[in-house]
Amino acid sequence: SSGINDRVRGINAGVRASTGPGYPSDGAVAMSNKMKTLTTDIIDLTELCVVPGKAVWTLHLDVVCINDDGNVFDAALLAMTAALYNTELPATHVNEENGRVTVDLDGEKRSLELNFLPVPVTLSVFDGKTLPDPTEDEESIQNGTITCCIDEKEKIRGGEIAKQNLLLNLR
Repeated sequence: SSGINDRVRGINAGVRASTGPGYPSDGAVAMSNKMKTLTTDIIDLTELCVVPGKAVWTLHLDVVCINDDGNVFDAALLAMTAALYNTELPATHVNEENGRVTVDLDGEKRSLELNFLPVPVTLSVFDGKTLPDPTEDEESIQNGTITCCIDEKEKIRGGEIAKQNLLLNLR
């Protein structure tokens, strides 16, 4: 039997550059994976359930980066949060005879309830000193980064320390 959490893995969070078609960079793939993890924490996945074990809404969150002057992760997470905050799911109707789910265009839409509103803060590390909100030039010469995600109540929701290719996950 398939539970709701087995069926909601369709949440898709992607970040890509606006440079056209092609495969995403390793950095974009890593950022997309971080976004997907945070997205599944931000939303209660049962919010996407239409019929338990049978039908769920699938979300596709795509962020297109049109200008990278550094600190794309923070900007992308804020954009994705705004999109989730403004998402409205249409009303549905389930036919009891055949189990078919249809969208009720005249029904009342409902907003997604978010578990928290993430506030990302990224610091560049230079010789033991930190600089908030690094530009692309600053990122190119940094020794590492510290990213922390807090909620509106200042509770830490996740983060990581990255130094060159070594990542230490703080979650």
